[in-house]
Amino acid sequence: MATVLVVDDVAANRELMAMLLGYRGHEVIEACDGADALALAQSRHPDVVVSDVLMPGIDGLELVHRLRSAPDEQAAHAPVIFYTANYLEPETRPIAEACGVSQVVLRSADPRELLEAVDVALRNGPVDITPRPADEFATVHARAINAKLVEKVRALRHTERRFEAMAASSPVGIVLLDEGGCATYVNPRLSEITGLPADRLLERGWLACLEPATHTEALEIVRAGAANAVEAVEHRYRNRFVRDGGDARWLRVHLRPVRDAEAELAGAVVMVDDMTDVVAAEERAGRETRQRQDEARRRDAERLDSLRRMAGGMAHDFNNLLGAMLGFLTLAIEQITDEVDAGRMAPATGTALLGDLDQVTKGGERAKKLTEQLLAFGRREISRPVAVDVDAFLAESAGALADAAGHGIKLDLRPGDVPPVTIDPRLLERLLHLLVQNARDAMPDGGTITVTTGRSATGQATISVSDDGRGMPPEVLARAFEPFFSTKPGSRTAGLGLATAHGVVTQAGGEITLSSEPGEGTTVLISLPPKPGTPAVAVSAPPPPAPAAPKPQESLTVLLVDDEDDLRDVTARFIGKAGYRVLTAADGNEALKVAERHQGPIHCLVTDVMMPGMDGRQLAHKFLGDHPDTKVIFISGYAEALIDDDGRSLEPGRTILAKPFSSAELTAALKAALAVR
Repeated sequence: MATVLVVDDVAANRELMAMLLGYRGHEVIEACDGADALALAQSRHPDVVVSDVLMPGIDGLELVHRLRSAPDEQAAHAPVIFYTANYLEPETRPIAEACGVSQVVLRSADPRELLEAVDVALRNGPVDITPRPADEFATVHARAINAKLVEKVRALRHTERRFEAMAASSPVGIVLLDEGGCATYVNPRLSEITGLPADRLLERGWLACLEPATHTEALEIVRAGAANAVEAVEHRYRNRFVRDGGDARWLRVHLRPVRDAEAELAGAVVMVDDMTDVVAAEERAGRETRQRQDEARRRDAERLDSLRRMAGGMAHDFNNLLGAMLGFLTLAIEQITDEVDAGRMAPATGTALLGDLDQVTKGGERAKKLTEQLLAFGRREISRPVAVDVDAFLAESAGALADAAGHGIKLDLRPGDVPPVTIDPRLLERLLHLLVQNARDAMPDGGTITVTTGRSATGQATISVSDDGRGMPPEVLARAFEPFFSTKPGSRTAGLGLATAHGVVTQAGGEITLSSEPGEGTTVLISLPPKPGTPAVAVSAPPPPAPAAPKPQESLTVLLVDDEDDLRDVTARFIGKAGYRVLTAADGNEALKVAERHQGPIHCLVTDVMMPGMDGRQLAHKFLGDHPDTKVIFISGYAEALIDDDGRSLEPGRTILAKPFSSAELTAALKAALAVR
């Protein structure tokens, strides 16, 4: 093992040589300049000296000359190897031969060449050479240094020209900053981008490329980078820049601190890219995306609107059929009961017939619920909106909702800060039951249904119903609100749950959205506006009025108007059985003629709403012009002409009776309307 003195002003080079020689087993001592190397050579007496040539202060050539002239004989005869990246071997040969340099090894060569040169120097031992005279050495030294300086100057000029060419042709603006954040160079492209001359961009002028709020931050980044206080990472900004002529551009600015302790360089590099075209393309793509989304929503709305109209029409026709069927069924049951009571029919026979008819009645009730769902989806169900405290309503409904969730399902109610909403409580109850039941069906193995209330950023009341069930894939989610679309086979009313919920919410002026992922559950979010509403009249018979002395029913006349023969017939029989005198008409014009021929007052007008020609609302207005004291009861299974777009009554103060109705409901409505005030 030998002692090797490594001389280099670059720490990284010394570390690399020390590691390389250390692996060979040599002891390495390091010197950062020529003066330090001379001192170590005379104190430590290295076996070999490996030195760079080009160094500040005492360079490698002068180091060898002084070493050979040293009074210490052992240091003066130490073999020296030049290890350089700046000098080629022919350039150093004259002085190397004169000073007794053992070998010149280029850094670009294989590292093994350095190790071999050290081995050769150790084998050859100390160098026995007489140093050149000082004046002769100075001449050779100056010639070598000048030649290298000329070469370096030419290389530097070449590098500068290459940089200038690169910067001038760069598609981005380039700024070089000193350690204080002042621009010392800007390329022509930055002037093209900003429309500002270079002299306005130098010093702190480059900050015009940034928003004023970020100027201090940017300068602090440069100063911290110069002080090596932060990591030299790139900082990015994107901002709008307005030229002097008012032309607006979008700039992307990249700021990267630069720190080179060896070269004593500090500052930052700034690159400015004009991305106006990119921003315009992004905005155009955003507009196109929003347009496609709007078109998709419009198509969905049109499709749902078509389905709503179809559902409303179906409900209207079905309600008329159902009303007649249930009406005649009621009359049949009453007739059988009367026959049994009068002894004209055997009790056993009556019981059997009534049992069969009871099954028909149950089927009719199920059909009635189906029409209610169709009407709710079609937003054609008369509502009675009132101010509702949602949290209090949920607390009161907790038991019923838990029953709807069923066994094995946990119901978690989380009330929040909710403003009152305007909605029909009956429809809100139906809505919550539908959503809880739908969530239950998504968790056949049990789970948790979470109902959360809150307030949106726009002040609307929100109700979310979440489950941790199967979730929905995108193709199912896209059709979830369509009526009769379902992934639940075997259900007799499959596909109307979410469709009905959608109708209830939109009729109340709110919005309903779904979010779901397969295996991640589903969340239904309802937003309802906290706005006051004008309550409509109840959809069922109103409560009886305060006690008053009624007129004898036999003296009261009711005009019934309905274009459905069967339904008109059964309704007339209901009215007659209640003790009133009944006049009938098939449409509005006939009703006016019947009233004109009738001798005496008509106390109540009971009219269907949807009729060909003159509808029920038009008939009522015209009829009341001649008979202002007549009471009006509207009956309908599809109240198109009686509600506005929000489902509120256009006839406040009128009784509205939804089809199909029972004899008792009709009688109660007549008694309430005809009571003496």
